[in-house]
Amino acid sequence: MRGEVLYFDDQRGIGFIDGDDGNRYHFASPDLVAAAAPGKGAKVEFLTEGNRARDVMAVGSRTENAAGPRDEPSTIAPTRLAGNKPRGRRSLFGLFLDCVTISYARLGARAPRREFWGFFLFVFIVMVVAIFAGLIADGVAGNLDREEPVLALGLTGILVLALALPSIAVTIRRLHDIGLSGWFILLGFVPTVGNLIILVFALIPSQKSENKWGPPPGG
Repeated sequence: MRGEVLYFDDQRGIGFIDGDDGNRYHFASPDLVAAAAPGKGAKVEFLTEGNRARDVMAVGSRTENAAGPRDEPSTIAPTRLAGNKPRGRRSLFGLFLDCVTISYARLGARAPRREFWGFFLFVFIVMVVAIFAGLIADGVAGNLDREEPVLALGLTGILVLALALPSIAVTIRRLHDIGLSGWFILLGFVPTVGNLIILVFALIPSQKSENKWGPPPGG
């Protein structure tokens, strides 16, 4: 897919691309094919993975891109640095980090099964580690002998609050990915059967065609 760089922060190494499909995609320095990041207004080609752009490479110089019409295809072939191979799929942990950072509250996009299950896998791991760490701290402080494990409960409560919004957001994006409205997440309030229905929805493969929430994850 092609698009235009809207913004890139050299210090934080993150940026945004306005895709030719009308959607906005985020990217980071590891997603660049070339060592130098394309500047604002540069035309680029990239692959999509949900609402993330990867293998981003410029298709022309900034000056040439600014001079020509936006919808005019570039005649300059994209180039890769010698020895720079295209990146593979992002790791599950990388997808988890995306969900709790750049896509923390992003609702108007799509999330494939891999992103959804990767997120909740690491949520489970983080919660288990937090509980054990809290219990150890309570044991050292003597809380287990006198009262409830307040440190474990407090740490777990903080994590639940911090992860609530990205959990809702990635579930809504997963529903979008199979062509359903995000309002179906309200089924979770139906005792027992509601969460089972959402679980079944989460197992359904991505729609292979573009829908109102964007192109298929992965391009």
